[in-house]
Amino acid sequence: MELPVLQSQRLYKQIAEILEERIRSGAVPPGSYLPPERDLAAQMRVSRTSVREALIALEVKGLVEIRVGDGAQICETRGSPASELTSERSALDQLQARSLIEGEIAALAARNASPEQLEALEATLDAMYQALSDPARFLDSDHAFHAAIAMASGNQVMVDQLEHLWALRYQPTFRKFEEHFSNDRKERTAVLKDHRRIVAAIRSRKPAEARAALKQHLKRVQDVFVK
Repeated sequence: MELPVLQSQRLYKQIAEILEERIRSGAVPPGSYLPPERDLAAQMRVSRTSVREALIALEVKGLVEIRVGDGAQICETRGSPASELTSERSALDQLQARSLIEGEIAALAARNASPEQLEALEATLDAMYQALSDPARFLDSDHAFHAAIAMASGNQVMVDQLEHLWALRYQPTFRKFEEHFSNDRKERTAVLKDHRRIVAAIRSRKPAEARAALKQHLKRVQDVFVK
């Protein structure tokens, strides 16, 4: 399958539009598979991260089904037009923005959290532990954890900014990313371990450690998406 070379990274919308055009034209018939991520990335000279985001965007639209170990299979139903992709923001862009903002939120929480807010953070950890076998409940508890840190920061602007970023998670593309991520119990366990480290730094009143722990957590999540 001949594909154009793209000149920069993080172009998942363009990649998705190109692949969608090939699918809709019949160049890649239903039931067949797209080339592996590494081959698409090499041919288009982009990162595998961008290719993976593009494939998940196509899965959201019903154009492909990502099968673990097999790749992206073309669906019989051809989904909706490529223009819908323009309303989606890159999941990795969102994670990077969260890292910048939430790192400072965690540092503020280490300075400002009240005893009651520290107990609320511990309660969210307990809820996450209880939800390890339930991906949907685990994601809800994850949201509650990050919201509790924001409240403990004592800065309402930070709270509002975080809620805005979390609202972006409900876009279909990001939800697909989370679905692929949260269905792995090993990853859920790793998230809980990260969160405990963050709370320990906040409880110890160590802003730099809290900032570093939260940023390291989100970096690890990014690495899971791109591996």
